[in-house]
Amino acid sequence: MSKKHRSDAEQVILDFLDQHPSPSAQDWKLLIERFPRHACAIADAAVVRAAGDTADASNEPYELDEELANRTVSKALSKIHQTSPNLANAKNKIDAIHKPAERRETAIAVGIGRHTSLLNGILSGRTRAPSRVLDALAAKLEVQRLALLEVFRRNFEQTVVPAFKGNGTKPKLAAAPVSWEEAVRGLNLPEEETTRLLELGGED
Repeated sequence: MSKKHRSDAEQVILDFLDQHPSPSAQDWKLLIERFPRHACAIADAAVVRAAGDTADASNEPYELDEELANRTVSKALSKIHQTSPNLANAKNKIDAIHKPAERRETAIAVGIGRHTSLLNGILSGRTRAPSRVLDALAAKLEVQRLALLEVFRRNFEQTVVPAFKGNGTKPKLAAAPVSWEEAVRGLNLPEEETTRLLELGGED
């Protein structure tokens, strides 16, 4: 997102909060529908505002429950996109990247290099992609980043992923996507390449 677009998004959000001091989920949804090009920034602002409102309402020190926040955001995104053509468009374009050569080309284009296993993890929802990779993927596919996130969430929920299997025990299922760092380090790449990939998540 360019500096100009960030400034535009910030102004839209500030004007909105001036008019809606205590916005509801429906208010945020309507704002996204009105300014779809700023959907990502608006969704982020909604989460931050919700966390702040929760903290202000309590005398106890506030600690963000990341798991709860992620579930809340996922539900909100699902509501926003469940009838949206943006979601169908994003899903179709992701599903179209199925040939090995296409996956390799896409991985290189978004900065991952030839590590298609990382891209496979992202597209299946099993790996949380850093913002820089998400932005690059959204630009390449010409879809909204918010729609990508919802497709990844749904893909993860529909996929049974054994976390491990051994010692005569039943395989455990991954309850949540793995972090970018965990996915990168799991490849056991040379130190220089590992550092480069980890730096993709440095802004998150």
